[in-house]
Amino acid sequence: SGYDRGHLAPNSAIASRFGREAQLETFLMSNIVPQTPNLNRKVWQRLEKIEEDYANNRGCIWVIAGPIFDQHIKTLGNNTEIPDAFFKILIDEEEQGIKALAFLIPQTVTGKESIEEFLTSIDEIEKLTGLDFFSPLSDVAENKLESTTSQRLW
Repeated sequence: SGYDRGHLAPNSAIASRFGREAQLETFLMSNIVPQTPNLNRKVWQRLEKIEEDYANNRGCIWVIAGPIFDQHIKTLGNNTEIPDAFFKILIDEEEQGIKALAFLIPQTVTGKESIEEFLTSIDEIEKLTGLDFFSPLSDVAENKLESTTSQRLW
């Protein structure tokens, strides 16, 4: 098909934390999405490495990842829709409060881009997906967390 079977939840991170059975579950279609090789093997892989480093060094982070589709539907031969882009949100709860890194990565990457080029706001991801990620927070906390675009990695 020309697409890799990209993992939303990283195979290696799941295996190292939850064991072989959980690792095998990362290959279920609920976790697999068509990704271009330059995205999957380069940019997404580097982002997964950052995610794993943060989890190892910070103790615990929360990760939300998913596909983004636009109105132009493109499918593989088996009617699997090909996402136009992907998002990943990393959340770290610190004594000073909650902080987030949000990434928006198109399928069209060359693989040479820096991860920082894909930093965005959670608001932007919500606009593209129609999802509302942190509605249980107070409006003030939610607006602060979701409207901020970090200019650098943690």
